[in-house]
Amino acid sequence: MPPESPLQRRSEAAEPVGDERLLVSDETLVLRNYDSETTHEVTVEFHNADDEIAFQRTCTLTPQAVTSIRTRLPRAVYRVDVRIDGADSASADCLVGSAPSETALVEVGNGLVSVAEGVY
Repeated sequence: MPPESPLQRRSEAAEPVGDERLLVSDETLVLRNYDSETTHEVTVEFHNADDEIAFQRTCTLTPQAVTSIRTRLPRAVYRVDVRIDGADSASADCLVGSAPSETALVEVGNGLVSVAEGVY
């Protein structure tokens, strides 16, 4: 039997009970562009515990834009990989579910990109 990945352990530990497990009704991806004059092309991939792409999207973020996306993914921890303008990149493990703290937050601006878990 292959060793358990850290993504699987974290996902199982945070698993809700009942039918709520597969329901994701709120935004699970929020993208923010802090630049006041620059538009960015942002590509986001969510990888599951088996390192398969569970969700992929490319968005154009105009200056000062905020975009939220419902991914409709099962509640779990995903590795979120982000590229802006085909070059700069960032990655983080994020618990994705239906609560604001279970959201992947992607922020770009001033030549930087970051990925964090939760919108507070």
